[in-house]
Amino acid sequence: MVRPSNGSMPLSSLTRTVFQRASYTAVVVTLAGLVLAGCSIAAPPTVPTPSIPPTSVGPSGPKIISLFSTENDPKQIATLQTLVVEYQRLHPDVEIDIVLASPASRGRRLLTALASGADLGIFEIEPTLMAEWAEAGYLLPLDDVVSKIGVDDYVEGSLFSYQGHVYAVPYATSVYGLWVRTDLLAEAGLPRPTTYEEVLNAAATLSRGEVYGIALPGGQNIATVNYFSTFLWQNGGDYFTCDGQVAFGQPQALEAVKKWAALAEYAPPGFTTWGYSEQIEAFLRGRVAMAMYAGRLGVHVADKAPELEDRVTVVFPPWGPEKVTLGVWSRFAIAAGTRHQAEAKEFLQWLVSGDRLLRYDMTVPGHMIPPLRSVQAMALDYDSPYVAQHPDWLEAFDDWVIYTNHPAMNMGSIRDGRFIRSDVVPPWGSMIFGTPGIVDTMLQEIALGGRDPEAAWRDAVVKMEEAVRQWKAQHPEWQPPDC
Repeated sequence: MVRPSNGSMPLSSLTRTVFQRASYTAVVVTLAGLVLAGCSIAAPPTVPTPSIPPTSVGPSGPKIISLFSTENDPKQIATLQTLVVEYQRLHPDVEIDIVLASPASRGRRLLTALASGADLGIFEIEPTLMAEWAEAGYLLPLDDVVSKIGVDDYVEGSLFSYQGHVYAVPYATSVYGLWVRTDLLAEAGLPRPTTYEEVLNAAATLSRGEVYGIALPGGQNIATVNYFSTFLWQNGGDYFTCDGQVAFGQPQALEAVKKWAALAEYAPPGFTTWGYSEQIEAFLRGRVAMAMYAGRLGVHVADKAPELEDRVTVVFPPWGPEKVTLGVWSRFAIAAGTRHQAEAKEFLQWLVSGDRLLRYDMTVPGHMIPPLRSVQAMALDYDSPYVAQHPDWLEAFDDWVIYTNHPAMNMGSIRDGRFIRSDVVPPWGSMIFGTPGIVDTMLQEIALGGRDPEAAWRDAVVKMEEAVRQWKAQHPEWQPPDC
């Protein structure tokens, strides 16, 4: 059940949209200044001290726990609602209040909630903010939750640990591949691409009329940063070393920038404003022949463009010689200021394990890959027409999990040109990868402003080095990790 914030009669829907109280407006305006400026180096967002608001529930009423989610696919929402109802039947003294937020505004809106004194409860946490908020004491340690589920059942790299404690537990990972139109490739006499040169040639050849070769996000957002990162890693470059030195000034990084810029020549007009959703739409409408995305794109093809279902497949993105791709872990955290901490932990443990995790993740098969090995083993046998028709897609994503990396979670995973995943989090990540940030601004200068790639890259290196220098000066107690 959902209760409105003013304590009046419950809303009729189980799910409500996040942060609609008029009183939040002033807070949003205040926090707007915390967003990183496009070409300047700003300090990371300041984390407000959590506060616990007065409860609107009497001592005999249910314990209300908010669950903030950005998973807004109708099937995901319906399954989550069903799971919540099941839990509340088992625990009638607990009420789970589902609150929906958009992925693009998640971090800012969580800060808004903090500043307004809201009890955040359980929430999906932005990767770029996890280290900051853990250090600030904003997150509740979840070691006991992980211990009860079974730490050995978790896929390597899936848990977020900071200074010896787990602060965020995963419910899925999304592994990114290159979706291609096999029919268009065949008509042009082209192979399924396995090298960057083959992708570039295919993009150029298939850009005809109203069809463009490839969809690339080029807006000032994390999607642009994430996709470019795969070019960087595959060509032997990285943003930082695992001990916190800037590595972006190496020639491998410039090679990645040039490759991205060359391929972007065959993206549709307007791609410099795109994030995740626009490229999905372009692929479904047949505007592009290739698009990099996780498993959700295949599900959308089956649901919304079934005429393409037999003319599409997914291959490992081939931007360079090193095998590594983007992996986005979706994780839940619990706010340290949450009133009902024990109940929040108990519900979270129940939700992200066993058949509940399987049912939730299989709302988008192949996109939400379970982080527990025991649940992964059940996924390929799941009773679903999509799973039965496309086991090759699901198996590919499962196989690629071990090659995943994330710019805000894995600092220094490329060592001597080879991928060896590091679980060190860059503590200055929001200063580099924020929205807008140094990387997406560099790419926009090239794609939108026509700037020379090398000149834009050199400026980005200087900004990155200065941002890290500033952060270290503000945190003199920080010690480089032992690599």
